[in-house]
Amino acid sequence: MSAQINLYHPRFLKQHDRLTLGNVAIAAVVVYAVLAAAAGWAWQDAAARKEAAAAVEAQLQAAKEHVEEVTKAAATRKPNPQLIAELESAEGLLRRRADIARLLESGAVGSTGGFAEYLRGFARQVPEGLWLTGFTIASGGNDMEIRGSMLNPAALPDYIRRLGAEKVFQGRSFAALTMNRADPPAAVRPVAQAAAVSPAPTAAPLPIDFVLMPKLVDAKEARQ
Repeated sequence: MSAQINLYHPRFLKQHDRLTLGNVAIAAVVVYAVLAAAAGWAWQDAAARKEAAAAVEAQLQAAKEHVEEVTKAAATRKPNPQLIAELESAEGLLRRRADIARLLESGAVGSTGGFAEYLRGFARQVPEGLWLTGFTIASGGNDMEIRGSMLNPAALPDYIRRLGAEKVFQGRSFAALTMNRADPPAAVRPVAQAAAVSPAPTAAPLPIDFVLMPKLVDAKEARQ
């Protein structure tokens, strides 16, 4: 029986030292190169930012000077008297138009719709045997007078009812009514036939003149 004994101790093996002068020099060169590259990039970036900031500052300064020049020019410039007069005239015209519009809306100067509807209402309601001879409309329709003639007095109530059906005459009552029969024309008889006796001619019916004065009725009077 045989046995082998290893008498070669590990400390007798060849050792490889990594921290040599050459390795340190290489590492130093690599670190220096990296730092130099980083420093160069940082310097270029700082220079670019500095140029951009200078350009922005120059623009701001130019804008500031322009604003100051415009402000000084506006402060020393005199207003145009013609433009001021035109502006005052336009403002006065607008104020007058606004005042007129407020008056029309309030009804202080009468109706804003004119008198065309009254004329249409008169034209639509013309009964048989009755005709208008004139009418007066004042204060925007608040004061009114209707004049006419008729052959049959019974036609007047029907005419009043028909007028009341018109929208423009609704809400009105008749404050006064006068009726007068027209005077007959004077008979002219020839002198040569004065002594002659002739039968009396049949007299034609005389028209009756009337005057209606309607008035507006407020809500309280209408309910009563």
